[in-house]
Amino acid sequence: MRGGGAVGGAARETAGIGSAGPLFTGGFLVRIRAVRPGRTSAAGLDRARPKEARKTKRSLRGVAYVGLAQTSASILGTAAWLILIFLLHPAAYGRLSWLFSVAMLSSSVFTFGLGIVITTFSTEERNEALAGTVVGVAWIFALAGGAATACLLALLAEAALDEALFSGTLVFSLSVFSIHFHLLLGKKRYEAYMWVWIGARVSALLLPPLLYRFLGSVPPMLLGLSASYLLFGIASLGELKHGFDLRMLRGKLAFSANAWLSGLCGVALNYLDKILIGMFFPLQTLAVYQFSHRVFLLLAVLPNTLFFYLLPEKSSGNDSRRAERVGVVLSFVLAAVAYLCAPWIASRVFPGYVEGIESIRLMGLAVIPMTVAKVKTSDLLSKRRADCVLAANLFAAGAGVLGVLFVFVNGFGLRGLAAAMAFVQVALACALFVFPRFLGGEPRSGRGAALAGLALVALVAAAFFRTTTPGVRVEEEGAVVRGALFAMDTVVNIRIRMDDEEKGRALLRDSFEEIGRIERLMSAEDEGAEIYALNANAGSWTPLSPETLALLRKAKEYGELTQGAFDVTVKPLVDFWMKEVKRRGRVPEKEELSRFLELARHEDLEIDEPNGRARLHRKGMGVTLGGIAKGYAIDRVCELLLERGVEGGLVEIGGEMRVFGSKTWRIGIADPRTEGKMIGAVSLRNAAVATSGDYRRYHLLGSERIHHIVDPRTGETAGGIISATVVFEDSLSADALSTAVFVLGIEHGLELLERLGAAGVLVDSEGKVSASSGWISRFGRMADE
Repeated sequence: MRGGGAVGGAARETAGIGSAGPLFTGGFLVRIRAVRPGRTSAAGLDRARPKEARKTKRSLRGVAYVGLAQTSASILGTAAWLILIFLLHPAAYGRLSWLFSVAMLSSSVFTFGLGIVITTFSTEERNEALAGTVVGVAWIFALAGGAATACLLALLAEAALDEALFSGTLVFSLSVFSIHFHLLLGKKRYEAYMWVWIGARVSALLLPPLLYRFLGSVPPMLLGLSASYLLFGIASLGELKHGFDLRMLRGKLAFSANAWLSGLCGVALNYLDKILIGMFFPLQTLAVYQFSHRVFLLLAVLPNTLFFYLLPEKSSGNDSRRAERVGVVLSFVLAAVAYLCAPWIASRVFPGYVEGIESIRLMGLAVIPMTVAKVKTSDLLSKRRADCVLAANLFAAGAGVLGVLFVFVNGFGLRGLAAAMAFVQVALACALFVFPRFLGGEPRSGRGAALAGLALVALVAAAFFRTTTPGVRVEEEGAVVRGALFAMDTVVNIRIRMDDEEKGRALLRDSFEEIGRIERLMSAEDEGAEIYALNANAGSWTPLSPETLALLRKAKEYGELTQGAFDVTVKPLVDFWMKEVKRRGRVPEKEELSRFLELARHEDLEIDEPNGRARLHRKGMGVTLGGIAKGYAIDRVCELLLERGVEGGLVEIGGEMRVFGSKTWRIGIADPRTEGKMIGAVSLRNAAVATSGDYRRYHLLGSERIHHIVDPRTGETAGGIISATVVFEDSLSADALSTAVFVLGIEHGLELLERLGAAGVLVDSEGKVSASSGWISRFGRMADE
């Protein structure tokens, strides 16, 4: 009778019905179960069943709220960035993305892991004073973090005052919001957690575009984001009524430090890549990468839901294995959906960036290892193994930094960046299973490693998935030594016909060194370059090398031949154009460009070759050789290879190419509006071909297609032609002429080609194909002509 009464009493206490002697009856129940498992009275079982049912119901309701919160937040966040794509120029979109990434990373630095402390220890200790102390400390750190970020951006990143100030405000708001939602998780207020996330994201969806609409510039959009997160995080101040006692943090600082560093590495995995990309790659590349990452974050609803639900549940000792298994299976389903839908998504958002398809596919596959990593992270944190989580995240963050730098050095482009990001998730998942074995306290298990290995195989396969890119296609036969490098802000490809592979590789290295030398000589941004010195000394004579003077003379000749359609003194105009694009998110109005148009006059570039010098007549003028530097570099490499006895080959920089030797190369001319379709093909030997078009790099502002080719005579993007391909003897001339013809339009462009005896084929905005007589006599008429 005594034993049965004790068991029944314990059952009632566990269910929350009784209150007398909880420690005694609870402990007695444990001893009874340990000695005689399975032996309980029928009454005890009857009372336990409602308790388990209620517990299961609460559990399901909790995971539903967390799932809805993460799903809604990701969908609304993706929608917000998608709206900005159609409002802003890619350069402005990339700049905003970079500043937001800096703010997110700074926020993680200055929260010092206090959010995880609240979630983990509030669940266990139910101590209101602890929550009040953590909130107070977090607000102090948030203020300091916002001020520090603003100062660093203004001093080190040369950000405008409004950019720096609003970014600092965003750091403060994000920190406050982070503490508040972690507090709600710690208290298991899952419904409130859901509404806080939805409210913040709805506000972030509406406020930034509205501020942009009324103020007409990009920086205030950061203020809109700040207000959105602060509005739904400020309620955490209410915890201060429970007291502020720093002694409550005693014994938790080590855990907080480890959680802080591991959380910082986790955020770095999501945002450091974009910061590095913004530093080393064009902002347009960052724009496409950012959108692909937003698709990834939408898929990451699943792993994030699992993590935020599993952490408090596991900290309370609840069994969650079924949820873990279902989550991992669903991650494979989501990855498959992303892989299949990537072409449809990319073609409607960034139709000019085909690389976006593969980046979405790779990031979609990354959701598999991310899910495994989130499950394992929640398990380790619930066991107070923040040291293992920290070590794994440090390892993965290091792998991410090295991956981005590796992609930059080797010129693998957007797809390489996406592959590096996906590989980081694989590295993190593997490390979370391996590191606990070395740090102790974790039994051996191969399940996670097997899943991560499977994901790695899928990612590697996808990384080498063959895609087609609009522009030039090459068909080749025989022994060819190939090399690729990122230089002159684009990808360089060289193919040499040679049986001796070792000698061929040495020649490739010499070729890449020659391209690097030309880039350093001709750069308008490198302070050690001659062109930089010429621009800095505008109004005065500047000594220059014979090579630079000869190239400037050639550029002036094409300025005169094209009646200003090609003009190397366009730099001030383009600089202002890009500055306004970044600030306002749109191209400048024609009236705003008028004062800079006066500085774009090739006639005011004076060259004195006998005395080895040149000068720009007026202060504020500037030269950029971007229109011919690539063509010149191609010609120099071809000459170098011919001098070294190379039989034949192909040199291509950013779509401009030249072939040399006895071999005939078959070159396809891409349809500028239909991916994968050719409007024709030509056979070339010892010739150069260059194409200028609005399909290589462009974006849509509403229904308007904005591309990168600016008319120096008006300052606006050139119109009328969507593709201009020119074949000439040398790449420098083909490069300059394709740009000039694109700017001049069909009628005047064909006149120029006829006058110079160049072969060219043009496609107008209606899709009509027109060819010069030189093209027709050499290659015949195009199929669509």
